[in-house]
Amino acid sequence: MSFGFSSGNFIAAIELANRIRKEFVNAPGQFKAISDEVRGLSITLQDIDINLSDHELNDQQQIRLQEISSSCRNVLNELEETARKYQVLEYKGGSLSIKAKRVWKRLNLEPEDIRKLRDRITSNVLLLSTFLGEISSQIITEAKRGIDQLNQKQNDQE
Repeated sequence: MSFGFSSGNFIAAIELANRIRKEFVNAPGQFKAISDEVRGLSITLQDIDINLSDHELNDQQQIRLQEISSSCRNVLNELEETARKYQVLEYKGGSLSIKAKRVWKRLNLEPEDIRKLRDRITSNVLLLSTFLGEISSQIITEAKRGIDQLNQKQNDQE
């Protein structure tokens, strides 16, 4: 990727989002909505990764994208920590080996805390989508300018 910081930053955020989604597969209803929000964030991160891979960002855009990326990682790290807090390992004996499985504990998480996490995830998705829209608009404007220049050259030659 050519935008100011390593592609590892985005790849790490995408991998973290996907890992969290897997952890929430058997989550209680409280966490299902968060899992859906994380899915949206993961898709948006992947869109940014793909769409900006061949585009050079200016310094201001690089800083802005770095801030949004950092915010995404922060909320995902907090969410992962929350998931671990409410999961326990349950061991089941077997004839050949002991199997471990993550099981959700009884939840005492406040609905307000869930709402705040969801709002932060949604906010990051909106920031990323807006940023991508601005960059896409800039790319279209640059392409139009190039086409206009070509048309002008052709008209001048005629």
